[in-house]
Amino acid sequence: MPDALAADLAALEGSTARLGDTLAALSDDQARRPSLLPGWSVGHVLTHLARNADGMVRLVDWALTGDPVPMYPSVEARNADIEAGAGRDAAELAADVRRTAERLQEALLALGSAPSGALDRLVLFGAPRPGAEPDSPARTLPYRRRQEVEIHHLDLGLGHDPAHWPEDFVERTLMFVHARSGAVDVVGEPAEVLAWRLGRGAGPSVRRLDGSAPGEPPPW
Repeated sequence: MPDALAADLAALEGSTARLGDTLAALSDDQARRPSLLPGWSVGHVLTHLARNADGMVRLVDWALTGDPVPMYPSVEARNADIEAGAGRDAAELAADVRRTAERLQEALLALGSAPSGALDRLVLFGAPRPGAEPDSPARTLPYRRRQEVEIHHLDLGLGHDPAHWPEDFVERTLMFVHARSGAVDVVGEPAEVLAWRLGRGAGPSVRRLDGSAPGEPPPW
């Protein structure tokens, strides 16, 4: 297994374990509370994480076989699955997230042992979109899953905030966002800048170069 991929898998395992610690104390009342994402409860966010893991297993299959399999059948199907699972009790939600994360970890380990052709195969992250072409090398899937886990762990609103993001995750994800949407004239604590870039609010350290408030971040 390439060293970079092994490091990404280890980092993902750590992020998933921290999410698991949060879910171990999840109550039914917390599961029904609004999350930090508009219109979504904590149950919606957790169901999304579970279905995201299922979708990424399909992308691993695509990479291993060369047979294009969409991560989700459609945006509508993705949203319907999230809505259908959001109202479950805390134990069911936590078990779903745990079970699907374990299945994905097994799939990613198999990908890590695959020939380089599978690792370099381009897949399409997310639901099919008109005109979208595969653009994500399969070797990036562990990091893309780590993004989902770390960002949505924050979105639960259960105490995981930008200060809890690992430094390496913050640094890499800032570069990822800058590469997608360009750098901006905003400074501050890196984790707070990242949260702002991701549309998760601006912490007190985030300011424009002239000292003014940062305003709304550009789409990423």
